[in-house]
Amino acid sequence: MKRFNVKCGTLLLLLLLFSTMLAPLGAAANAPYPGYNYSYWENTNPSAIPYLPGEILDGIDEEYGRLRSPEDVFVTQDHDIYLLDSGNNRILVFDEGFTFIRSIEEFKNGSEIDQFNHPQGIFVTDDGFIYVADTNNQRVVELTKDGEFIREIGKPESDVIRAGFEYYPVKIAVDQAKRIYVIGRGIYDGIIEFDSDGHFSGFTGANRVTFNPIEYVWRVFATREQRAQMSLFIPIEFNNLALDDEGFIYTTNSERNTNTPIQRLNPTGEDVLRKQGYHDPIGDLEIAHVGHYAGSSTFIDIDVNDYGVYSALDLNRGRVFTYDEDGNLLYVFGQLGEQRGTFRNPVAIARLGEDVLVLDKGFNRITRFEATEFGSLVNQAVMHYHKGNDQESANYWHEVLKLNTNYEVAYVGIGKALLMEGQNREAMVYFENGNSRQYYSKAFKRYRQEVMREHFGTVMTGVFALALFYVVFRTYRRIRRGGERVAAK
Repeated sequence: MKRFNVKCGTLLLLLLLFSTMLAPLGAAANAPYPGYNYSYWENTNPSAIPYLPGEILDGIDEEYGRLRSPEDVFVTQDHDIYLLDSGNNRILVFDEGFTFIRSIEEFKNGSEIDQFNHPQGIFVTDDGFIYVADTNNQRVVELTKDGEFIREIGKPESDVIRAGFEYYPVKIAVDQAKRIYVIGRGIYDGIIEFDSDGHFSGFTGANRVTFNPIEYVWRVFATREQRAQMSLFIPIEFNNLALDDEGFIYTTNSERNTNTPIQRLNPTGEDVLRKQGYHDPIGDLEIAHVGHYAGSSTFIDIDVNDYGVYSALDLNRGRVFTYDEDGNLLYVFGQLGEQRGTFRNPVAIARLGEDVLVLDKGFNRITRFEATEFGSLVNQAVMHYHKGNDQESANYWHEVLKLNTNYEVAYVGIGKALLMEGQNREAMVYFENGNSRQYYSKAFKRYRQEVMREHFGTVMTGVFALALFYVVFRTYRRIRRGGERVAAK
């Protein structure tokens, strides 16, 4: 009987371990894409799946009809969803449960009925005013929450604008001071800024010119026809933008193989994006150089939440890369494909609470991605750290490590909490496991000072004793030598 109980206990233990192993695999089995992250050594490591596809909004069999070439989506603080259905020249409004609220297809402009013409960008202020980049009408339109026309802002007028300037607004954002920021198609001068009255204020955040010395030398010796076929030395244009709670502008651009595909611009237009992670926030590190999906990640949109976490949408491979405010890569999800939860031509991203919405122009639909246990734990850990709740953050990081023992960011997060509590020696262990040389050095320095303070009295007593012994010994030798000289005489 005793032997039978031992066997049953062993069997139950094995079943428990097996079920624990299958838990993350179950989530992975439901995902149409692999879970991975990058290590300190720039290698891909398997990772738990952070987000899984949930509900899909496409308009099929709905009263408002099918979507057609949608270009942008915006989520308000009240979790209302504003969808720019560009192919149908309309705005669709939904609540957070994807329940249809209303459609804005036309508005009265003066005495005439007006409409959009393939708009590509939308922004809604906290007080409900709607701003639309009405691209082919070459204007910005401001509406009330109910869709009533307020004003339109046309082409900027100024002596600083270069000759041949064409105004096709594609993306838009409005800050708390009602300043309006517009990205224009084919504009390399930077982001167009209007004041609250709609007057042109200037350009901000112009990208620097990409300079290739080899190409420059080749231009010197090339013929006129060859030079005409070569690319110009012009700045890279922005393709999207988002505002954080502090009024900083996050931008993306379409340049390949750049170290700054994401920027965070301060009021003077300077990039102040933190890059304290293992690698710069550039998307995929391991890339193919041939094939349909070759090349670096190409970010097409960006979204930032209220605790500094930002997610960038990669057009090239259909992936969402999410970073914390220090530039640490938290997780990756998404993929191009034909399955549910994959994309054909992703164009926009927005957060709906903890969920993530991805707008696919190719499939004419929005997919809601819901956080798994792993993704939710990571989000909670980062949020509590941002709020200064270090111990609470560490508790969540411990739970993350139970699901993914290779997750280096979690080790660093726990190490930071231990460092704040003065447990420097323990923090060193976690920083070493997390491959954080910066924080390991900081913890080691504090631990060394701690040891010195703890043993200062003992060390100084020893030093004093040695000094006293040396003085006594020298005095003894001097007296002894003097006695020997007297005896010799």
